[in-house]
Amino acid sequence: MEQHILIIEDDRTLNAGIAFALEKEGYAVHSALSLLEAEKRLDRKMNLILLDVNLPDGDGRDFLQNMLAGQPVPVICLTALDTEEDMLQGFRAGCDDYVTKPFSMPVLVMKIKALLKRSEGTSRQIYCSGELVYDFDDKTLKRHDSAVELTALEVRLLEYFIRNRGIVLTRENLLDKIWDAQERYVEEKTLNVNIRRLRKKIEDNPEEPRHIRTVFGIGYKWEDN
Repeated sequence: MEQHILIIEDDRTLNAGIAFALEKEGYAVHSALSLLEAEKRLDRKMNLILLDVNLPDGDGRDFLQNMLAGQPVPVICLTALDTEEDMLQGFRAGCDDYVTKPFSMPVLVMKIKALLKRSEGTSRQIYCSGELVYDFDDKTLKRHDSAVELTALEVRLLEYFIRNRGIVLTRENLLDKIWDAQERYVEEKTLNVNIRRLRKKIEDNPEEPRHIRTVFGIGYKWEDN
C-alpha cells in the first residue's frame, strides 16, 4: 500500500529536495509551505509528517499539540534549533524524532523508513465522544451504534470540527478550510445549511446541540461529551 508523507517546510528549496528524495523511494509526497497549507493537506490520511518548527505563520510545536494531538501519525520535527531544551520541547509537544539542520538526506530517509516500520500496525484513527464514533481511516460515523450517512462536505466539516475541538472557529475560518470535492469555494449560505444538516445527524436535539455549539457573533465550537 502506498504510504503518504506530508512535508511542512517553508524553505522551498529544502522542501523540494526532501520531496525528490522521498519520491525516489516510492513514497507519495505532499508539500506545504505554511501551517495554513498543512491544515488543508490533512484531509488525506498521512503515514508520517515532517514538521519544521519555525514557520511563517506559527510554531510547528503548537500545530503538533493542537492539530495532531491524539492522532497516531508519527512526526519528525525539523529545526535549526539544536539546544537540549529545544529538543525537549519538541518531544513534549509529541514529536517522535528530532532532526537538526543541516542534515544528511540519506540519514533522514533512513530515519523515516525506521519510524514507518515501527508505526506499522498502529491502532486506527478513531474518535469517540458519547454516542458518536468516527473512523478517520474509513471516514465513517456511527451514532448509538448505527451508521450515519455523510456527504463529502459534511465529512470535511466534521473532521475539521473534531481536529479543532474546544477551539472557537469563526465562519471565515470555516469558509477558508472547507472545500467541496472539486475544491470549489463554499459560500456562507452553503456552510450554514451543512452545519444544520450535520447537527440533525449527530445531535439528540439539534435545537440545543451538545457537540456543535454556536458562539454568538463569532462562529462555532466543537465540544466533547
